Amino acid sequence: MKSAFELAPLLYPGMDPPLTWLMSHAERLALLGVLEAAQPAAALEVGTAGGGSLQQIRRFAPSVYSVDIVPSVRERLAPLMPNVEFLTGDSRDLIGTVLARCTERGTPLGFALIDGDHSYGGVNGDVRALLAVRPRCPLWVLMHDSSNPDCRAGIADAPWADNPHVHAVELDFVIGALSEDPQFQHQLWGGFALALLLPEPRTHSLAVTASGAKSFAALWRASAHYPSLQNKVSHWLQVKRRGIARRLGRTRSVSPEP
Repeated sequence: MKSAFELAPLLYPGMDPPLTWLMSHAERLALLGVLEAAQPAAALEVGTAGGGSLQQIRRFAPSVYSVDIVPSVRERLAPLMPNVEFLTGDSRDLIGTVLARCTERGTPLGFALIDGDHSYGGVNGDVRALLAVRPRCPLWVLMHDSSNPDCRAGIADAPWADNPHVHAVELDFVIGALSEDPQFQHQLWGGFALALLLPEPRTHSLAVTASGAKSFAALWRASAHYPSLQNKVSHWLQVKRRGIARRLGRTRSVSPEP
């Protein structure tokens, strides 16, 4: 019997060539489901990295914008994706550029994936920049890693209610998990928040909902983010080890040859 990873080409068409796609199967299928519902004339991805999600987004949208701070993203992916316009720089500035181009070209933005700077300020700044939009069609917004505490707070604290076209915001459209990667051991990552903006102004009060709040709380208490004594000691030891490693490195670099 084939594993889920061997079945990936059947689950996710268009992976030719297969590109790095740092999302769980639940997240991938949710992304494809939203894209199928949106059928966007134009789409935006903030934070492209390996290009796996962009490879899928471009299957659904005739016009796609990729925003990333790393110049090599354009160099690697532009030859593979002729319908994608690659913009390099600060996403908080370039999101406005994308919105302006969509207006000028008459291709309304119908989908956005925010997956760039994962700090509180980075996520919050990207959402704020996108909220300058006045949608001409339904605009579906997915925000990755909504289960990471910093990302989650950045999303939740964004001024959603200031834009009268925001009709719904859900922090737990897909719930994340504790990382299996040794580099991020016991950290909370993954998950999708979802927002929907419509051309008509809302007539109801807006609430940012979290349908998985109890699950998130349980994961948080089991994670490295929880301020337990054990986690504080572990963090202190990690800092000490890094400091010792740096000092040893400097000592070795200046030691005379025997």
